[in-house]
Amino acid sequence: MIGESHRRLGGERLVAGAGRFVEDVRVPGMLHAAVLRSPHAHARLTGIDTKRASELPGVRLVLTAADVPAGAVIPNRVPAPPGADRYLQPAIARGVVRYVGEPVALVVADDPYVARDALELIDVGYETLPACASVAAALAPAAPRLFAATESNNVATITMRVGDAEAALTRAAVVIRERFRYPRQTAAALETRGLVAVPPDPRGGELHLIGSTKCIHINRTILAPIFGIPLGALRLTEVDVGGGFGVRGELYPEDILVPLAAMKLGRPVRWIESRRENLMAANHAREVEYDVEIGFDGDGHILAIRALIRADIGAYVRTAALVPAEFGAALLPGPYRVRNYACDLWSVVTNKTPAGTLRSPGRPECNFVRERLLDAGAARLGLDPAEIRRRNLVRADEMPYDCGTKSFGVTTVYDSGDFPALFDELLRRLHYADARAEQAVINGLASGPRRGIGLAIYVEKTGLGPFETTHVAVRPDGRIVVDTRASSMGPGLETLLAQILGDALGIPAARFDVRHADTAAIESGVGTYGSRGTVTAGNAAHLAAQKLIEEARRRAAARLAVPERDVAYTAGVLEAGGHRVTLAELAAERALTAGASFEVKKLTYAGCAAAVVVDVDRDTGAVCLRRVVVGADVGRAVNPALVDAQLVGGVAFGIGNTLHENLEYDARGQLLSGTLMDYALPYAADVPPVDAFYQEVRATTNPLGLRGLGECGNPGLGGAIANAVCDALGVRDAAFTALPVTPERVLALRR
Repeated sequence: MIGESHRRLGGERLVAGAGRFVEDVRVPGMLHAAVLRSPHAHARLTGIDTKRASELPGVRLVLTAADVPAGAVIPNRVPAPPGADRYLQPAIARGVVRYVGEPVALVVADDPYVARDALELIDVGYETLPACASVAAALAPAAPRLFAATESNNVATITMRVGDAEAALTRAAVVIRERFRYPRQTAAALETRGLVAVPPDPRGGELHLIGSTKCIHINRTILAPIFGIPLGALRLTEVDVGGGFGVRGELYPEDILVPLAAMKLGRPVRWIESRRENLMAANHAREVEYDVEIGFDGDGHILAIRALIRADIGAYVRTAALVPAEFGAALLPGPYRVRNYACDLWSVVTNKTPAGTLRSPGRPECNFVRERLLDAGAARLGLDPAEIRRRNLVRADEMPYDCGTKSFGVTTVYDSGDFPALFDELLRRLHYADARAEQAVINGLASGPRRGIGLAIYVEKTGLGPFETTHVAVRPDGRIVVDTRASSMGPGLETLLAQILGDALGIPAARFDVRHADTAAIESGVGTYGSRGTVTAGNAAHLAAQKLIEEARRRAAARLAVPERDVAYTAGVLEAGGHRVTLAELAAERALTAGASFEVKKLTYAGCAAAVVVDVDRDTGAVCLRRVVVGADVGRAVNPALVDAQLVGGVAFGIGNTLHENLEYDARGQLLSGTLMDYALPYAADVPPVDAFYQEVRATTNPLGLRGLGECGNPGLGGAIANAVCDALGVRDAAFTALPVTPERVLALRR
């Protein structure tokens, strides 16, 4: 069953409009919340008067900082350098606001319209302060400190050293120095954030949070102490999700404020984010600046890379703000043999919306930088872009390969894979030689567009730890219920787990019911992020299946009065001595269940590659994607159809990141692209035919040999498209150094 393109389970329910998203949740007596947000990027709060809002008919509660525990602070979700806790975000502004959109008050009313009207009646006194709306402004000698008790707006400096980069650069035949900028972006998922908080019954019970976070067990551990309740008194339930992409999985002020309001009122409270709020207040990501040097010998081999990275993490260290840039720093060498590497990473607070994770955090940025430098090196040395990559790729016989870098204390070791074979397959599918010949013909014409070809090869970090759990229960009717803490973000996790369990148990996947995550159904777990769901929950499911068979054999032996070693298991049936009993029959006697955790002792990495063909209009600078080829090493393809869908979806995401998306701020810290009129997303027409393929080199880090896939399709598109545009225009250096690839920037290359 592993390896089959099984039809997606549960798809009919969503197609029929029977999904249950946060906005579909209805609870008796439910009230509605709205958030008052700061209009200033940096200001001191001099007073807040809620009297008029509180007196508006239909208003039940106005919550301000005075009503919120001082300990209601959003913590780091990952290990952080000493001192980082000084930059954490309170659930509601206390004394100072540090970005446009920071919560100042929460209103709860009988309906959402009254709640929003009440926001207009709250009088807030602001004393504006100088804003640091860029890293340069935040690091300037006279820059105001965003946090009074700190020495700098640079939260932390992280260094990575492999070999001796300085010495290697001095002996390089070619050295390229450039500054690259990656823009600020966000997920802009189809569904905005939301939460329903149901307070406990006065006679006892649990506080129940219903929403679409990806990490309900982690968030429960954080939230219970803030609310002053035992862990067991807090239940979190995931419902259907209209897109996750990293942004959905982190903890936000509203996750604290809405439940507090529900507990104060003793009534359920629902909050649904508007699109403008989503663009303004949900996590931003990506914005980073790389100052890089790369040195090559005369044959095009990389001798060294040296980088200074400055990441704009916004106003606070929120949840996982330090993750993306550190991941990017560790993976800047990519799939190439880089013996000498030096990197200094600064994470800088500015008066912007806090940053966090976004699909493939840190990798689109570092891939864009490295792959542009590879093309520039090829041009300087007179090599084909494909050839310079071939000469530097880590070979299969060098695996496992230790890059020497670390992120969050974990060394970057590629466990297995075959980067050269993956790259060769990419070129074969592109028909590289023919594509170059066709390009020469098109570009030889006196008029018409210019054709360009761009390549990128990169590495994805997948199957992140520390562990994941899966629980399996057989029902008397023969169906099998599966609970896991890994969240279903839309890519088909239910189907994949059913196939893995079906393969282990010899039972059709259609007989499995994989339920959405709920802390009431499974006690411990981690969640879905970092291309980990299939790797971690899938291996936990495989282990649980083995335990289920062992328990069934033990019980069958007792029932059939035979030694356990004589009991044979096949496809849900246990047999011995001519007698048989089914799993369903055993479950009818008493519960037949098994659970298992899979501990991630080592991360697994996936090799990925992308190639694009573009046409560039000489007069307007418009870029038209003609073709995309993308591939990834999945270890084992559990469901090839879902592999293809994930890669194609990732390409669409990467096209948006590369050609359109940019959250712009002015010098006062005001967001200029706060609507979908300004924050452009790709249309279906922007996505050309995509040839998606996969390689299967089994991972050595988990029993099933799986690698994650969710983030493989998008992070190479920035480098590949930028390379293709430069190739089309005959630009032979690293001049294209900033995204998105707008017509204005394209035309500037011709000047």
